[in-house]
Amino acid sequence: MTIKALVSPGDRPLRTLSRRSYRRSPGTNESVSYQVSWARRFLSTERVPTRPRVALALVCGVALGLVTAQHNLREPTPRDFAQVWFAARCILHGVNPYQAVGPGLAFDWPFPLLYPLPAAVIAIPFAPLAENAATVLFMMLGGFAFAWALMEHGYGTLFAFASMPVHAAGESSQWSPLLSASMVVAPLGLLAVAKPSVGAALFVARPTRWFIFGGVLFGAIAFALEPRWVVDWIDAIRRDNAIWAPTVPYRAPITFIGGPLALLALLRWRRPEARLIAAMVCVPQTLVLYEAVPLMLVPRTFWEAATLTATSYLGHWWVRWHLPPVYHERLSYALVGQAMIWSLYLPATIMVLRRRNVNADAARETAADTIGARDLAPPEE
Repeated sequence: MTIKALVSPGDRPLRTLSRRSYRRSPGTNESVSYQVSWARRFLSTERVPTRPRVALALVCGVALGLVTAQHNLREPTPRDFAQVWFAARCILHGVNPYQAVGPGLAFDWPFPLLYPLPAAVIAIPFAPLAENAATVLFMMLGGFAFAWALMEHGYGTLFAFASMPVHAAGESSQWSPLLSASMVVAPLGLLAVAKPSVGAALFVARPTRWFIFGGVLFGAIAFALEPRWVVDWIDAIRRDNAIWAPTVPYRAPITFIGGPLALLALLRWRRPEARLIAAMVCVPQTLVLYEAVPLMLVPRTFWEAATLTATSYLGHWWVRWHLPPVYHERLSYALVGQAMIWSLYLPATIMVLRRRNVNADAARETAADTIGARDLAPPEE
């Protein structure tokens, strides 16, 4: 179809313009057309192309690293990853880290080393760095990986990177962003052994051979370095329970009011995100918002990501509103656990129940644009 160009006598000769050239000619709605195209691209649920995906993931990684750096300057107390970093240094010096991390020990930390020794083995590449540099670099890598995973379903779902759980993970220098990315980047399942609570839920959601390989590999290295590490680890957990008593430091979210409703996600049990919700609500965990980072992978559209991000902040503000002037550990944990249910678990469950009970992994595995390995093909709605 063409559109005749109207010209007056003496002007340029009469010619016809294609629809495409007409839109690009001066005086047309080119800017409006571009804006509509950009909006459609932003709201699309298609995987983000590699180049912009890498660029945006780098920006997000640096941003999360800056959150950690700012917290390092504001609060001199060590971040969570610092204890694992120090444990890696102990390994390199032939020292049992379970005897060096804890109250009044070489690394003065309020609690014993609660991570399994394979976590310290994984952290060995960070050992040569200074403590603050190691925590910042670790969060940069975690932020990059998690942002990459979020963009599996378009630009819009990247909005979940601004959620309160991700921010809390950056402040504490936590493993959850890096491990959560294994929902899309399957080889990251190798690292799940570093934090068995989150790793178990991720394995239930998307069981791949990488989780098994990682457990065997890093477990074997840990046993070669310290044959009694499992005994030391269990003893550290026992001592930690004694420090927290009578407060229970680890509790499954399902034990809070409304928690069992999250199991309704199993009505869509073929979907990885449904199994993720059901597994996470049953796993005993520290009742802190950073533990909910994997739930931010549930959204499939911008509007879902924006909704879950908004409810995460509502839950955070609700907790702060109800906290007493004098900090009370048991009450704080109870408030956070309850807030996680209604502000994260239940909204995520509703999102999943609005989808079909189909397993889309097989369709993507045959058309994966990664290196071609079956386990590298990420899931799709």
